Amino acid sequence: MIAGPWRQVIPAAGAALAYGAAAGVDGSGFIAAFVAGVAFRLVLGGDPEELNRFTEEVAGVLSGITFVLFGVVLLGPVLADLSGRLVLYAVLSLTLARIVPVAIAMVRSQARAPSVAFLGWFGPRGLASIVFAAIVIEESRLPHEQLIVQAIYLTVGLSVLVHGLSAAPLAGRYGRWYARHPATRRPSMESAPTAMTRPRGPVHRD
Repeated sequence: MIAGPWRQVIPAAGAALAYGAAAGVDGSGFIAAFVAGVAFRLVLGGDPEELNRFTEEVAGVLSGITFVLFGVVLLGPVLADLSGRLVLYAVLSLTLARIVPVAIAMVRSQARAPSVAFLGWFGPRGLASIVFAAIVIEESRLPHEQLIVQAIYLTVGLSVLVHGLSAAPLAGRYGRWYARHPATRRPSMESAPTAMTRPRGPVHRD
């Protein structure tokens, strides 16, 4: 029987083992780790929240280190070689290309416009894009590979800036909107605000 604290190491160890095994046979470590996570969830047959605490804490530290290295090593050369089309692509990626698909996917969710806009703006973040850029560099032979990577890096850098600056004010505004509107007939996705979107200070009702 594995003691409780040590059980939390299992997801991280499993992901590392899957990545290493795939890399050893010239496979994709990222895909192997993803499949291992899906298999772990299916075998467990329940919510692994308790087992994920250690993994989430480690992931948070590694994410911070990743973004620091990203800014120091990768983003600088891109900023030194900016072009109009790269800037246009980054802006469109964070607006139309990001918000419109979310709105389309949520057409039948009955979510109201502020919720759709909030999810569209604060959708998938930049860490996954950095991983995809690493895959492009390591495993693909695509034409214009350098341009693709530059576009990814600039988009991630802009995302870190604009989403970092807008996170607190927009989350607070969304929380206040949530508190002002009745909970009746509210779709399940709007059933409970998180600590991030919970209104702070006095709420003025309509």
